[in-house]
Amino acid sequence: MPISRDDMIARATAYFGDVDRFDTDAILSHLTNQIVLEAPTDGAHKTGIEAIRETYEARSKMVRDSWHGDFVFTADKNAGRLAVRLAVKRTNTDGSKIEMNNLTLLTFDEDNICSVVVWMSGENSLTSGLRSI
Repeated sequence: MPISRDDMIARATAYFGDVDRFDTDAILSHLTNQIVLEAPTDGAHKTGIEAIRETYEARSKMVRDSWHGDFVFTADKNAGRLAVRLAVKRTNTDGSKIEMNNLTLLTFDEDNICSVVVWMSGENSLTSGLRSI
């Protein structure tokens, strides 16, 4: 049975909340082991839960504080996809502040996220841990 719209939204909201809390284990709990994370706006791409762990751990060294919110959701429950338009506010460890309007496409495999594709309007805080070599 496909995941419901409400369940996709709840999972996405929890995922972004865990990102803002810098709780890597909680972030990973929303993802499948074969997760694919990409940011087409700067060519970044990573696959697999351990690569994503490294990405978020690297992010925590660059970002001091973040907020993801003002969500607008569009769901395709039959395909298990959720598009999320959102605002992002971030303070980096060097004190610089960034505000962005992003679009994230989440694909679900049962109850967990198997793909995260992020189009960012500004600097990618995942870049150092996300780019493929």
